[in-house]
Amino acid sequence: MIWVEEVVMSRVLLTLLLVCILSPFLAGQGEQVSPPETSLSPGSEQIRLSLEQSILLALENNLDLVVQRLTLASAERDPLIAEAAFDPLFRTGFTINKSSTTSTSIIEGAAVGEQSERDNRTYFLGLSGQLRYGTTWNLRLNGSRSSTSAVSEFFSPLNYRGAYDLSLSQPLLRGFGRSITETSLRIAIRNVEASRLAMRRTVETTVSSVVSSYWDLVYARRNVEVQERALSEASELLEINRRRLEVGTGTELDVISAEANIETQKASIIDAVNQYRDLQDVLLDKVNSPEFRIGGDSGPMFRDLEVIPTTSLELPDFPVVMAEAVEAALITRLELLQRDIEISNSEDQLLLSEDQLRPNLSVEGGWNQPGNDISFDGSWSNVGEDYSWNAGVNFEFPLGNRAARNQMLQSRENLRRSQVSREQVSHAIVLEVTRAVRELLSARQSVETTRAATRLRRKELDGETRRLEVGVSTAYQVLQVQNSLLQSQVSELQSRVRLRKAIATYRNATGTILSGRGIQLD
Repeated sequence: MIWVEEVVMSRVLLTLLLVCILSPFLAGQGEQVSPPETSLSPGSEQIRLSLEQSILLALENNLDLVVQRLTLASAERDPLIAEAAFDPLFRTGFTINKSSTTSTSIIEGAAVGEQSERDNRTYFLGLSGQLRYGTTWNLRLNGSRSSTSAVSEFFSPLNYRGAYDLSLSQPLLRGFGRSITETSLRIAIRNVEASRLAMRRTVETTVSSVVSSYWDLVYARRNVEVQERALSEASELLEINRRRLEVGTGTELDVISAEANIETQKASIIDAVNQYRDLQDVLLDKVNSPEFRIGGDSGPMFRDLEVIPTTSLELPDFPVVMAEAVEAALITRLELLQRDIEISNSEDQLLLSEDQLRPNLSVEGGWNQPGNDISFDGSWSNVGEDYSWNAGVNFEFPLGNRAARNQMLQSRENLRRSQVSREQVSHAIVLEVTRAVRELLSARQSVETTRAATRLRRKELDGETRRLEVGVSTAYQVLQVQNSLLQSQVSELQSRVRLRKAIATYRNATGTILSGRGIQLD
């Protein structure tokens, strides 16, 4: 008897404790709880946007692509700059020189001790340049006018000189040949191609990023819808529990549990809507269309929009084979082509460094035809009667030549580093493709399993609800099944979006994301 009394007393105390804890909820038990006024729309203006439209807008307005286009435009000027090394250089100049001297000989035209004034003026016109085999040339037209105040029977007080002057220098060892003189030009041309490849790769990564953000937004919007349906089902359970309480088959605790579940669902919807808004901003920022911003191009803030994604999540079968995917990626990935260009540039730099180790042996020559007269026209008409020429050989050999030797060693190391870098990129691509294929296969399996789980959970909820209405099941069991169904629906949605993103990742990893979406670049 004592033991029975203790049990009864314990139950009474437990009941009183529950009443004290639940009294705030019991006070509002009689009130009708309606679904919360949650709004999916994050903006006052709706815009329907497909995945294809998002990609096209991003290709036109994405800032990463704008920067890459400017980089490419700058790189395309480098070959012109390098080619300018072979452009001729025009030179001209004019010099005036006046002097006053004391005569020390009557031959100078003045008595000894007298002052004489001299006026010398020189001018020249010339072209110079370098040929592609290393030849440097210089062609000048030189002229002068000399006058003096002294009068002498031996010298004319006024004299004009004119001359053609041509000089050439041809290296035979260091600096000889187009392979040396055109090094900068070849590197500049390759760098343009590397910039084009970088531009294309940026387009690929941008498209992949937009696709991923688009499916994230699809998930966020669908998730809000799933949460709202779960709230509606939670409200139906609340009404069932109230009816059961009225007829005496339910308990107040069942009603309170249903009300608490509704509040939990309200909080989940608020979080889901906030996530939807954040992911919408991410997509709009990548698309970067002026029509989505306040003030157009100059406006950093987005308009009050609600983006409605219109592209379906449904997808036909997408078969993949690991070996074929890896083989295709090693052919199509642009990073490998970029590394090949880098290796070619390093080989040219090594060739140039090795050339600097050679002695400097050059052949030089010149030709001059002067003309003299007391008039300007006469000085040039006399050109050709006199001439002079010169020829010679120059040889230079730097002792030690440590700078050139170490530069050559650096060039060899840079070449080896470029080769190792290509190997690293190749390994990274294989690893990336392998992971992408595995993720795609795993995501596909996940879609099948989560879809089956959702279907079974829905059947379980329907059956458990009918059992509750006839008094066989409990409200707690229905509540648990409802939460399990919600989780299954979210998991199925996540797996479907995961599959879509996995396909985009796979295409990006294999370098086929543009062709897979029918995008062609000029």
